[in-house]
Amino acid sequence: MKKTDNTLFSYRRLNLVGFFITGASLAYASTVLEQHLSAINCSLCSIVRLSLLCMSIVFLLAFVHNPWTFGQRLYGLINWLFAILGLSAAGRYVWLELQHAETICSAGFNRDFETLSSTLPFLSDLQTLLANNNECLDNTWQYLGLSLPQITMGVFILLFLITWRLLTRRPEPKLFF
Repeated sequence: MKKTDNTLFSYRRLNLVGFFITGASLAYASTVLEQHLSAINCSLCSIVRLSLLCMSIVFLLAFVHNPWTFGQRLYGLINWLFAILGLSAAGRYVWLELQHAETICSAGFNRDFETLSSTLPFLSDLQTLLANNNECLDNTWQYLGLSLPQITMGVFILLFLITWRLLTRRPEPKLFF
């Protein structure tokens, strides 16, 4: 019988690595970056931290629970959705950083969103969440030539690949445990 689950990319190890990455990112953000960047809390930073926190909790639950195939896929899908949320927030942050802050919050963005929010009223909250994010752009913290949003996007790309591997791997059937 062909063995389908290698030990390097086993389910528990991938969850442990994901938990370590998200936990280390949260610890670094809460200790070092709070002091360095004068604790500015914009909405995109909050979305990134919240998705990292949720991913960390799900990775820990999946590692401790060690479920069967359906549970593995369910935990992987939940983490994959959080990774997409964090990746989109980090991507928006990188895009805002590359553009000028004055041109992003112009009337063109608001005019397109006003037509949508008139038909769907809950989108007005989303407009305020995405449109007013210029206070973090003034802090230019860099490491090895990469800015903080670019590093965050790299972390979420790595987490996306880990969760994609959790979703697409073929688990070895468990006999007893």
